[in-house]
Amino acid sequence: MAARTLARGMGTFFKDCEHSESRWSKCPHEYKIRYRSAAGMQSEESGFATQDSAKERLTEI
Repeated sequence: MAARTLARGMGTFFKDCEHSESRWSKCPHEYKIRYRSAAGMQSEESGFATQDSAKERLTEI
């Protein structure tokens, strides 16, 4: 599981599976995001089918 970091402080998106990051585009597993809430608590959400949807959710937060 490797995580990809976006702009500093924005959060990370990743897949929690045995596939390498280079195979993520073909992997059937869903993406997860991890970020810090406004209260400073670490939060995690899952169920994103594509990298774009995971990035979009991170930018909403």
